[in-house]
Amino acid sequence: MRGTGHLIRAGVRTPATRSTLCSAMFDLNKQLADIQKSGKSIIEKKEMCIKLGLRPRDVEYLEFTGFFEGKCLTFGVEIECFANPTQVRRFASRNELSIAYEGYNHRDNDHYYKFVSDSSVRGLADPIECVSPVLKDNTDGHGSLKKCLKTLNEAGAQVNESCGLHVHVGVEEYTDEEYINIFKNYQKLELLIDSFMAPSRRGECQWARSLQRFDYDPCRLKIDVQATMRSRYFKVNPESYGRHKTVEFRQHQGTVNYKKISMWVNFCLKLVDWSKNNTFTSRIDTIDDIPFLNDEEKRFFKSRKNHFQGA
Repeated sequence: MRGTGHLIRAGVRTPATRSTLCSAMFDLNKQLADIQKSGKSIIEKKEMCIKLGLRPRDVEYLEFTGFFEGKCLTFGVEIECFANPTQVRRFASRNELSIAYEGYNHRDNDHYYKFVSDSSVRGLADPIECVSPVLKDNTDGHGSLKKCLKTLNEAGAQVNESCGLHVHVGVEEYTDEEYINIFKNYQKLELLIDSFMAPSRRGECQWARSLQRFDYDPCRLKIDVQATMRSRYFKVNPESYGRHKTVEFRQHQGTVNYKKISMWVNFCLKLVDWSKNNTFTSRIDTIDDIPFLNDEEKRFFKSRKNHFQGA
């Protein structure tokens, strides 16, 4: 296994200490091997290594060696906003961000950000939807997203209540049961998620309606979810699978703030990952009870809830 030999260092002086060290190295390598082949996202693997006792610089080294590479979830974002095309092109060139202005389309790509029209975005000049390429759940994917948000902010991008943020997560390899679990779990989390979303994106939002009316227990196939919901305008869109092999989360309000977007992307990725093997048996009412979030993420969503308290 690559990249683990440097993690335990000791001065070996006697057969006893040599034996103890070998045993410790064997245990650590076994645990790291289990993490490496766990099928978890890169973010989850890093967190598992930290919990194992590795230092942050050791985790960084493992990432450098390619330890975390392999299968990971893919994601994409759609950022609805208002941004002057001339300014966007100017700062995209400066930041070496690949972009293209296109007519309205649903074509996927893995190398440039496309800017397309969106009739639902209105109220200010230069309405646009910035659609990311397919990104991977690793530092490169988030680094690309960060560069995009830097470009939009430098170009003076703005949002209003007509804007939304949509996150796609790739689920092509998910079984029917695993896919259906995502909808069941979001339904159990929905009222809590409402509490840290803007008031305009709660309840029966026009472009992201509630999942509370549906019973997913009779669903056996992915297509059953689509037949049950019969629209893409829900907080979780059942129709994106047919076109993109993704599940789309549509609830988040419009923003061009990288931290807000990256935190919500991580929430969606972790929810999808957790849903492979788990379903909630009852409604989740507190952020501390969300099992797939780490402490930093819980603090962030608590701060968002406090921000919107009473709104």
